[in-house]
Amino acid sequence: MNKIKNILFPMLLLFSLMATAQNDAQISQQLLSKTNFNPAATGSSVYGNITAIARDQYVGFDGAPKTGLFNFDMPISDISSGIGLSVLYDEYGPIISYNAMVNYAYHIKISDNQHLSLGLGAGVQMRQYDPSSNVYENTGDPTESYEKETQITPDVNFGFEYGLSDWLLGASVTHLPQLFQDQSLLYSNTEYYAYSRYRFEVGRYWDLTPTLSAQYDGYSVHSEVNLMLHYLKFFWFGGSYRMSDLFVAESIVPMAGIHLGDNIRIGYAYDYNLTKLNTYAEGSHEIMLTLRFKTKGNTTKTPRFPEW
Repeated sequence: MNKIKNILFPMLLLFSLMATAQNDAQISQQLLSKTNFNPAATGSSVYGNITAIARDQYVGFDGAPKTGLFNFDMPISDISSGIGLSVLYDEYGPIISYNAMVNYAYHIKISDNQHLSLGLGAGVQMRQYDPSSNVYENTGDPTESYEKETQITPDVNFGFEYGLSDWLLGASVTHLPQLFQDQSLLYSNTEYYAYSRYRFEVGRYWDLTPTLSAQYDGYSVHSEVNLMLHYLKFFWFGGSYRMSDLFVAESIVPMAGIHLGDNIRIGYAYDYNLTKLNTYAEGSHEIMLTLRFKTKGNTTKTPRFPEW
């Protein structure tokens, strides 16, 4: 049985790779640290943030996706701005991607409870196709390349966030230069993101936050419904229901986390796949660590509920 799984799963993953290799890496907790896909979120907190996320997808199979993300951002209140850095590593079969972006956001205070942020990210992306690490057997495709290839390209992201009291609306576009490139495994698609979140206070101690989000990669729309329940500054739990085109179920993602004091939080998410891949693959594990620090001139007291 294991031998059959080891043959069939790479074949299914290969078809998925050919269809989605140009797409951004999938990260289940990305709405807790958004600057890698929306630079407008840079410096939106009164604190500086350092976040690291590690993801192991389809555990137990060679060539399954492995992702690492590092986000840093901090506000510069004197000029109503935020600066940051995002570094992403993504390995998917024979494709390895590195992406590094410097992010900047300008924050506009419209009123006491209303703000607008505009963000721009600029950097570089390197994609490498390494057939020596290819776990997939020769498919017999005469057009398939077996030579090592590396492509380095400039990269630009743009986005905005609009906040009104407890409501947040955001949208962004990533990999803008790829609009002018021919399609290739070594080029990312230009991708479009949108999300809307509202925070409800439930009694004295609880915070309920539903979020709707969508991502379009030029071929299909992936949408997600997320619901998080937060208990003061101590812990949170909830989950996401992820769908593809025409609301076809993709996965269920329970997640939870804990705050260690005011400056550290640890999160975990598990993706349970609802597609046919579930027959051959285990779920996906993802852990997150965030360190928060006060910045110069920050005299704001810690809020009742920690900022997301």
